[in-house]
Amino acid sequence: MKKVTFRYLSQEEVIKTHVPYERVIELIESAMASKGRDMVECPPKPGVHTRKNTFLHAMPAYIVDKDVCGMKWVSGYPENYKHDLPQIAGLIIYNSEETGMPLAVMDCRWITGVRTAAVSAVTAKYCKPEKAETLSIIGTGIQGRMHALMLKIVAPEIRRINICDVREEAVQSFIADMKDKIDAEIVIAEDAETAVRQADILVTATQRLDKPIVMREWLKKGMLGIGLEASRAWDGKAILNTDRYITDDWELTKSYQAQGAFPDGLPEAHSTLGKIVIGQEPGRERAEDIILAINEGMAISDVILAKEVFERAEKQGIGTILPLMESENILL
Repeated sequence: MKKVTFRYLSQEEVIKTHVPYERVIELIESAMASKGRDMVECPPKPGVHTRKNTFLHAMPAYIVDKDVCGMKWVSGYPENYKHDLPQIAGLIIYNSEETGMPLAVMDCRWITGVRTAAVSAVTAKYCKPEKAETLSIIGTGIQGRMHALMLKIVAPEIRRINICDVREEAVQSFIADMKDKIDAEIVIAEDAETAVRQADILVTATQRLDKPIVMREWLKKGMLGIGLEASRAWDGKAILNTDRYITDDWELTKSYQAQGAFPDGLPEAHSTLGKIVIGQEPGRERAEDIILAINEGMAISDVILAKEVFERAEKQGIGTILPLMESENILL
């Protein structure tokens, strides 16, 4: 048997491959198109939960028409800041489609961050109001920042970004990080209601909440809402009574409901992002429609970016080649 090796890529080495944000959005849109054509294997995420409001999820995926496969093992621990650790951490394994052998093991934080925001950017591309001049972001951590950068690409008309967070240090850190990275005025909103009422595009990037913070009556006509918390930031009336409800995977959405999300129920009518991308379902139809997108996060996004990172790392000589096995004999 020939020796089997794989390429290991740390977080910093993943970032060093320099995948442009525009390329990320392009790849995510193509993965959503594959989903729309029913050309993916991507089961709902199984997981374990070692503490309250935490998760460790296994996320395998195969994109059939692109012949890309792999799996992400990712954790989410909101209290990790108390330990001077990031909330999200984990690994992605990128596998050979021909043999199943692992080709690469890489840190997942950058890929998770950019792919989540890129899915929202693809949603906005098809569903945003014609003039989305005000973006409001509730929750100014890494996802709030990624969303500001990605949404500005597909909505260059954004001129004002309202930000709101329960932690003042998070607000100030957002401003310090983003003021030189984005061509828009950054304004600290007085409270969540103010941020919501002014939003042409609203992103909630909070943690699991005890009660909703976005009320249906605060939403502007024609706005696009994007929720990242499996419904928990949004009032049940907002979820059930917007003009359009969009998700990336309806089966995954229902699995989250079975775990306690969407306590007021799911809307009877929904659209899926993949079908919108391939033109089988409409994006925004009427200027006054209030559209809410709660994309749950599919592993197809992770593996298509993992392949891009792997191929760039190979060409640039980034990472460490590690042995996996050298002999077929495993007997002691």
